Amino acid sequence: MEIISVDTVTRSTAETAAYYETVLGLPVQKEIGAVEITVGRTVVRFREDPAAEGDQHYAFLIDDARFDAARAFLEAGPGLLSDGDRTEFESQPAWNARSLYFPGPDRPVLEVIARRDLPQDLGAGRAAGAKASSPHTPGTQPGPFGPGDLLSVSEVGIAVPDVVRTADRLTDAGIGRYPDGSETFSPAGHIDGMLILVSLGRAWFPTSDRVVAEPPVTVVAQAGAASPGIVQGRYELAPGRVLVVRP
Repeated sequence: MEIISVDTVTRSTAETAAYYETVLGLPVQKEIGAVEITVGRTVVRFREDPAAEGDQHYAFLIDDARFDAARAFLEAGPGLLSDGDRTEFESQPAWNARSLYFPGPDRPVLEVIARRDLPQDLGAGRAAGAKASSPHTPGTQPGPFGPGDLLSVSEVGIAVPDVVRTADRLTDAGIGRYPDGSETFSPAGHIDGMLILVSLGRAWFPTSDRVVAEPPVTVVAQAGAASPGIVQGRYELAPGRVLVVRP
């Protein structure tokens, strides 16, 4: 389920634009009351809402060969979030992935995730216009990490009133459900993109103080090579929270 676009809110478009442009080096387009960020193959649009509550979560896909370079880049920039003394996180076996978490603007928990079951030549899909890092060939020593190594939005966190029922509904639409979910947390999607369904008030891992709220969000996705069989349509997950699956 490749995530094509995300439309949501931020308490400060100025802070959000400055972070993504100067800290991560991503292409940013500013307009009155909104800002668009291009993350590889995904466009994220933030509309300003100073009264928005809670904190958000997004994960950005990277090539597994770029993981160590990503760590160095983040350590030198925004810094890494930790769980005790751990800053690198191996996912559950069903995910076959590893992650680094870092703080973003307006208090989101951001993540870079390397999914080993995806093709290892993902760097070829770097977005045009990104300030791309040095190119590399699989199997060689990679160069410095840069914004061109962020290939797409891989995860979007969404609060829903009933996690299990929502995950079941998406499963019926061909949007896979991972086996490590619970009543308050359930990933829904595939290795090429997923929604992280969570209960209101839960803290975003690995923090204890960045909490799930209910900002409006619309995610537009399409079936990819890793996610055939998705039923197209518009899915109202909760008031103001929508998934649109297009051809």
